Amino acid sequence: MKEKLQKGTYGYLDKNKKREWIRAIVMLSIPIIIFIAGWLINGTRMTVVTVVAILGCLPGCNQMVRAIMASRYHSIDQFLYEETEAARGECPVLYENVFTTYEKNFFIDCLAISGREIIGYASDTKMNTEEAAEHIRTILQSNAYKQNVRIVSEKRVFLERLYTFASLGPAQIPFEEDKRYPGMNRDEVIQYILMAISL
Repeated sequence: MKEKLQKGTYGYLDKNKKREWIRAIVMLSIPIIIFIAGWLINGTRMTVVTVVAILGCLPGCNQMVRAIMASRYHSIDQFLYEETEAARGECPVLYENVFTTYEKNFFIDCLAISGREIIGYASDTKMNTEEAAEHIRTILQSNAYKQNVRIVSEKRVFLERLYTFASLGPAQIPFEEDKRYPGMNRDEVIQYILMAISL
């Protein structure tokens, strides 16, 4: 049985990229097959079948854009994943996060959540980590969750903070179940929101 793709897990971006390209090829192949079949059967391209085939290309072209966007990002290094897993203890960690704004995209390799704290690691040293942190903070605040968000571009700093989170254990923050997210605790709600806004 195939493993279901899930955002926030290691290897998601590479699996998603493959899936998006397969869908694009299939969606573009169907109208091409319809066009060729209509041409062979009718002996001319000037039929309603050609119009149907052209209109059928629109979803395939939209899917092609999604595949191209997915190709811009790659899964994180396995060694980073193993280091993070060894350091995190019981802290929830989201891997391979791509957050988008109108102006920029932010690729954050790992995000760890511990109570009101979020620490992230971005391997892209050119990325503005303050802008990325502010974007995440704003999204969470608009969902009524105040978090201290810090994104770093030094792996050592990220792992040290993650070890600290793990040594302190799960943070105890007063929390009443959110009716929008039934059955979830606070960290799970934060995870859910972050996954919802990530590509």
